[in-house]
Amino acid sequence: MNREEKAASVEMLNGKFKEAPIAILAHYRGLSVEQMSTLRREVRAADGEVLVAKNRLARLAVKDTSFEPLTELLGGPAALAFGYSDPVGVAKALQDFAKDNEALEIKGAVMEGEAIDAARVKQLASMPTRDQLRAKLLALMSTPAQQLVRVLAAPAQQFVQVLSARIRQENP
Repeated sequence: MNREEKAASVEMLNGKFKEAPIAILAHYRGLSVEQMSTLRREVRAADGEVLVAKNRLARLAVKDTSFEPLTELLGGPAALAFGYSDPVGVAKALQDFAKDNEALEIKGAVMEGEAIDAARVKQLASMPTRDQLRAKLLALMSTPAQQLVRVLAAPAQQFVQVLSARIRQENP
């Protein structure tokens, strides 16, 4: 890798760090190419991205950013997972993959400038995703409206039942 390629790589990584609210660092020693492809696909489905970068270049990319605490975790073959819209979804995708593949070891993360250890990443992964929270909120918001419609419709429904019973009485 020549000097221009390294500079471009650092610039690209720096842009990813600026764009993402969370970056999770994991060691991937022992994963096959197929397993890495599967991991990338699963993280991409959670609106994230997995990149493998040289530790020296990653240290240069996080310098003077809110992700600087990641430098303490860099060492060995490290994969960086960036989450762009839903930090929980990316953490969940990594955690689920790590359960099935022991070779992937989550080391820690930085979320919105705060360093997070591996145990807290696991806790983050156990939370509901943004889409799940939206669905719950929508269900909570629609329940009172459904109940109101039922209450308003009850008198009309009861009136129809009385008329129907009266008609049955007159026409046996």
